[in-house]
Amino acid sequence: MLSIIVVSYNTEAILKNALDRVYQQTGLDDFEVIVVDNASSDDSCNMVEREFPQVKLIRHHSNDGFAAGNNIGIQEAKGDYILLLDSDAYVFDDTLQLTVEYMETNPAVGIMGAQLVCEDGSPQPSARSFPTPWQKFRVMTGLDARNPSYETYYDYYKAEMREIPEPRKVGWVPGTYFMIRREVLDQIGLLDEMFFMYFEEVDYCLRATNAGWDIVFNPAITVIHLGGQSSLATNKQVSSHGRQMIDIRVNSEYDYFKKHMGKKMMYVAAASELFWKSIVWMKNQVFRGKHWVQKSREAGLAVELVWRKIRLELETGIR
Repeated sequence: MLSIIVVSYNTEAILKNALDRVYQQTGLDDFEVIVVDNASSDDSCNMVEREFPQVKLIRHHSNDGFAAGNNIGIQEAKGDYILLLDSDAYVFDDTLQLTVEYMETNPAVGIMGAQLVCEDGSPQPSARSFPTPWQKFRVMTGLDARNPSYETYYDYYKAEMREIPEPRKVGWVPGTYFMIRREVLDQIGLLDEMFFMYFEEVDYCLRATNAGWDIVFNPAITVIHLGGQSSLATNKQVSSHGRQMIDIRVNSEYDYFKKHMGKKMMYVAAASELFWKSIVWMKNQVFRGKHWVQKSREAGLAVELVWRKIRLELETGIR
């Protein structure tokens, strides 16, 4: 059986669409859906109870993050496979069936991700190698985007490959559509709740890899992801929501580096971001090209938040 876990926080409309797509698909019958609501203030819970009485709804008392919410659902799941599905991710008619079939015929695969696409069908980045300070610098500066490759970038469309490639082992796949084999959970445990949001799936894939499991990106299976089209900022200012998301990203990213690579490499990664974002800020202050206000504010905010994170780490070390 497949257990589908959806963590929701104030996403009533898109959650309804996501659940509709799950129950409208005809490829797979043997599944359960668990919705964990992280203390939404909208009508999400009432909508689920009214429209989807077959769903197991868990009303959590607070928003403790994506990892914590999924862990609550995982502990209630009965399936041989557990699918973490974002509330803004929509499956196609054959998505679930193809996913389960692939996992059943490939027992070495512990975690599988699909090709994420926008509503218009254009692809989103759907797999990556594990983060390092050098890779972070390449992504920030645009070197990765200008020099995509089959081996390192895992964005097959940007690599201009004409045919859809076969599934292949990668470093990690996004938590948007995150299929986990039950045996992996039994072996390495739950998601690390240190990560409120972002990098919890990267951490989990690395732990699974270290335990001997394959992480696979399967581009033959597609999932619509609305989140890939959203923006954190307007042209004039970084929104309060955008600031919060950047703050969460900074904390999760540098906690990941500290956990898996040590404080020294965390400081190296931070130095590279401070250096590059400072250059971006100065460039836009001087030349004031298109969207220069937005770019300056985003770069300045990143510098502020990264420096705050490192200062706190240094102060903690001294104490």
